[in-house]
Amino acid sequence: MNRNRLGKSSIVVSDICMGTMTFGTGADEKTSLEILDRSFDAGIDFYDTAENYPVPPDAKYVGRTEEIVGKWLKKKSRDSVIIAT
Repeated sequence: MNRNRLGKSSIVVSDICMGTMTFGTGADEKTSLEILDRSFDAGIDFYDTAENYPVPPDAKYVGRTEEIVGKWLKKKSRDSVIIAT
């Protein structure tokens, strides 16, 4: 996996940023955790948790993406993952 500096910062991230906006809606928790594990194992360390645009938008899903990603992060070294939101 190629890596690039994020803007002018000292942060270096994978070329691919994994979007998680459909976790909890389009993908259930089990599937979402599997996707996160597979993407991490493939070298992705950059994750976007913004859920302002779940498809379709629904107030009952607010915070669900973050809950799933948070559960997954508990098993990872915090220094090994970059979170954007």
